[in-house]
Amino acid sequence: MAKNKRISFLASRLKGYPKVLDIGTDHGYVLKEAFDHGFIKEAIASDLREQPLKSAMKNLENYPVTFILSDGFLNIKDTFDLALIAGMGAHLITEIMRHAPKGDEVFLLQPNDKHEIVREYLLHHEWNITDEWVIHDKFYYVIMEVKRGHMSLTNDELITGPILKHKAEAKDYYQFKLTQINQIIDQAKGSSRKSLEQRREIYQNVLK
Repeated sequence: MAKNKRISFLASRLKGYPKVLDIGTDHGYVLKEAFDHGFIKEAIASDLREQPLKSAMKNLENYPVTFILSDGFLNIKDTFDLALIAGMGAHLITEIMRHAPKGDEVFLLQPNDKHEIVREYLLHHEWNITDEWVIHDKFYYVIMEVKRGHMSLTNDELITGPILKHKAEAKDYYQFKLTQINQIIDQAKGSSRKSLEQRREIYQNVLK
């Protein structure tokens, strides 16, 4: 497997959590890297489909991993310290989080798109964002660490992230999003244009 910055970063964020649940494990690459670096002691690898789970079984052979066919948390009976939910659409992540246990576990979320949808869901369902990061590996990936709790977010923070906006490494990401908007805004009309104008202003403000 070629070195993947996203996978390496996700693996590094598992450090300090002895037992990790990887929902939508796919090939199990994040868990394998975390084990190989001694970041975790045991894991549960789950996926909705048999084929990816079989790939994970092959890649994680002889590692202390339990493999479970599951739709999100629905078939997960074991306890864990951290759950990783990465590489999916925002709507799917919010659906999965509806069935998350109500303990003090930590959840590491990496939606592929529409991060504001995840943040808005967390805001209204008693979650607290405890940290955020952005990395660039061909694409920009925003990662959120969350726990049960409460928080308040402004409309701007739904877009920028309440913690990410204070991090220097986020500037390039915000500039990228602003450039994207500037490239398409002249073709947009009506409510779409208004939405883009609002986002453009948010990114301009956070870059000041």
